[in-house]
Amino acid sequence: MLKKIFALTICIIVISTPIFAANKAPDFTLKKLSGGNFNLKENLSNGPILIDFWATWCKPCLRALPEIQRIHDKYSEKGLQVITITTDNAKSKSKVIPFVKGARYTFEVLLDTDQEVRKLFGGSVIPLSVLIGSDGKILYHHIGYKPGDEKILEEEILKVLAPTPKEEEKN
Repeated sequence: MLKKIFALTICIIVISTPIFAANKAPDFTLKKLSGGNFNLKENLSNGPILIDFWATWCKPCLRALPEIQRIHDKYSEKGLQVITITTDNAKSKSKVIPFVKGARYTFEVLLDTDQEVRKLFGGSVIPLSVLIGSDGKILYHHIGYKPGDEKILEEEILKVLAPTPKEEEKN
């Protein structure tokens, strides 16, 4: 019975993703692991934003995070902002700092201990990746991780970072 409910939930998410993707990203403010707060709306003017929801206990998340770091390293100078949001709860959040430092991740990490922001983005499963354009529109929404998913994500990132015809004329 539980497997049927899970399968139905996944189907609903997959079917609703294209509809959801046409919408604007919900605004939110979360605490940064590095201190201070991050507000989505305030940061949109700095360029497109990739958000990746994860947790220290999530094995697919732990396999995806090195790819998120690689994407951060490759595209942050081109204007992509990479924000990861840990959904670790109050009990497991003490593991986040040592984990991030140990892995030498340099992307920004936000704390969503009550998982309210993840819910705003339609996620009930992690990892969850969301690519948001500077205009606030959700351009890409993906649940889960398997090797190769990062290639599709990178293709979507390249679309949003592609120079406009006017920019190409300048070069």
